[in-house]
Amino acid sequence: MPIRAPLRAALLSAAALSSVVQAQIPAIPEAASGVSAFPRSYFAASQPSSAFDMVTLLPGFRLQEGDTELRGYGGSGGNILIDGERPATKQETLEALLKRIPARSVERIELIRSAASGVDMQGYALVANVVRIRADTLHGRTEGEYARFRHGFDAPRLAGELSYSEGSRQLDLSAAFYREIDDEHGFGSRNRYAADGTPIRIADYGQPEGVRVGQLTGAYRQALAGGTIRLNGLFKDSRMFANITNFIRFPEPEDIFGSERDHTRASEAGLQFERQLFASSTVELLAIRRDTAIRATDRSLELDVESVNRERSDASETILRGVIRRPGAALSIEAGLEGARNVLDSRSALEEDGVAIPLPAANVRVAEDRAEGFVTLTWQAVRHLSVEAGARAEASRLTQSGDSALEKSLAFLKPRLLVTWAPDEADEMHLLVEREVGQLDFADFASSASLTGGTVTAGNKDLEPDSLWRAELSWQRRLGKGSLVLTARHEAIRNVIDHIPVFASGAIFDAVGNIGDGTRDELQADLNLPLEAAGLKGVLVQANLLYRRSRVEDPATGERRAISGDADFEGRIALTHDLPAQHLRWGLTYVAASEEREFKIDEIEADRLSGRLEAFVEYKPDPNWTLRLFAKNLTDSPAVRTRQIYAGLRGTSPLDYVEKRVLRSGPYVGVTVQRSFGG
Repeated sequence: MPIRAPLRAALLSAAALSSVVQAQIPAIPEAASGVSAFPRSYFAASQPSSAFDMVTLLPGFRLQEGDTELRGYGGSGGNILIDGERPATKQETLEALLKRIPARSVERIELIRSAASGVDMQGYALVANVVRIRADTLHGRTEGEYARFRHGFDAPRLAGELSYSEGSRQLDLSAAFYREIDDEHGFGSRNRYAADGTPIRIADYGQPEGVRVGQLTGAYRQALAGGTIRLNGLFKDSRMFANITNFIRFPEPEDIFGSERDHTRASEAGLQFERQLFASSTVELLAIRRDTAIRATDRSLELDVESVNRERSDASETILRGVIRRPGAALSIEAGLEGARNVLDSRSALEEDGVAIPLPAANVRVAEDRAEGFVTLTWQAVRHLSVEAGARAEASRLTQSGDSALEKSLAFLKPRLLVTWAPDEADEMHLLVEREVGQLDFADFASSASLTGGTVTAGNKDLEPDSLWRAELSWQRRLGKGSLVLTARHEAIRNVIDHIPVFASGAIFDAVGNIGDGTRDELQADLNLPLEAAGLKGVLVQANLLYRRSRVEDPATGERRAISGDADFEGRIALTHDLPAQHLRWGLTYVAASEEREFKIDEIEADRLSGRLEAFVEYKPDPNWTLRLFAKNLTDSPAVRTRQIYAGLRGTSPLDYVEKRVLRSGPYVGVTVQRSFGG
């Protein structure tokens, strides 16, 4: 399949400018350990407001959040360190953490290319370390934001951060209260058509959605017993709301109303201690506790018949982890043990006019005890060649009780090899071969229902984790202060997790299950290109493009198709123009259209989000104040969901009808005001 035009255009543009900017590559200090330091002055011309803005300007670096949904600590983190330490929290995104650090409090950012430096690389070839200014100081930031939507909803935000340093002690506090409106939902239509295209239902449909959030965080660090201790805590209260109207105009007038409410409370507490153990080794001890409680209610009123679905779940995670690191000039070793206990209690109840509708696996308790041991060796063969080899051994025991009983023991070995070669100052190549094993989503063991979509998903106690072998080759080319990174990736997957039928109480339900082996191939391009060499001072073009092709045999039809949830193409192109003399910065971002499909047992659901254009203008009257005006979804792009509904099981039953839902939220504008102080 040919590469999409945007990807091809980006690569050609980069190649054309490569020869122009290559001679202007600035010298970045690099230690023998593979650490490149970028001082604050390196970013000054771009007028960054936060550490997040600075990280996006690093050549060859792409922020990767990691997967915080993974149980346990190892493998769930992203490729960011703050003051040489990986954030202990699993509840917050790296982007949120970085945006809370004012740019003026950053001393430098280090790009770390090798575990020989003695840091936790978390399996990444490249890690960014944000180093803050160490001084006895009190500083912080306040932020206010307001956005208005065409359909009448608004999204206010009030947030603040405070940081105090004195010697080895540091205290960080933050609070945020805001409302977010989902700009992929709004108002439009939800029509149905027969297999031959004849309209069978025409309706005006509305589903505006949003969430109200309150969040408090705190972190404290100080020297203790020859090392450093860190404490962190978080509390987050989220209340999702959606109001649904379905005004049917054909064939007969009918009004259907619905609502969705989801109240989530999450808390997290962490303790981390690190100290030098011997002359050249360090030990790190970590403990984390997370609790999440969800209460959800889904209501629908149709022809005076009220349907109510209630779901409640309580989940907890407890992690204990110990790591020993011994860095060396030629050979470094990292080894550790981790233990975790995870518990989920889930209950769901569906009623129609007060009469209970039986659901399979409606009341489920799942518990997991998991242990993992790991070791990683990094060999700096020569100055420009390093080899990292390691393995993780994981063993777990799952127990399920409630509507169904289950005991399951699992054990996996996950080897990994990463080779990094930098033949010159401009080029760097990475070869990665590794085995990964997925984790079972506890939510897939329990049933759930959606009155809005008219679907029921059954729990599946026989679900097995998927596993894969991944081979990845990437090439990074420095382009002045920018870079081009090309990555090719192949995955051979066993026990692909997709959709299967489950039979219960004389009925057939859609469920998450294993459908066999599959493959996934990806080609990725990440471009960070300043255009100063082309005469456009202060102009920066950034692009992130991903082409994906996955294949698995459909159990319903026997045909090869994409794996559910895999989008064929994802793309983002941004242009920013910095005007330091005028204290101005403006930019445009275009997010390309994307589509994901779910192959359920009796329907194919396709969600397509059309391409979107965003713009902003930022004014900095002085280093302490930032005024930002922004506009999003300027193209008024629709979110389209197309459902092909079959009369029975897909593959053996004819197409019954096609439902097409088109929603628009419209363009919206907003303003953000930030004020930094202290320091």
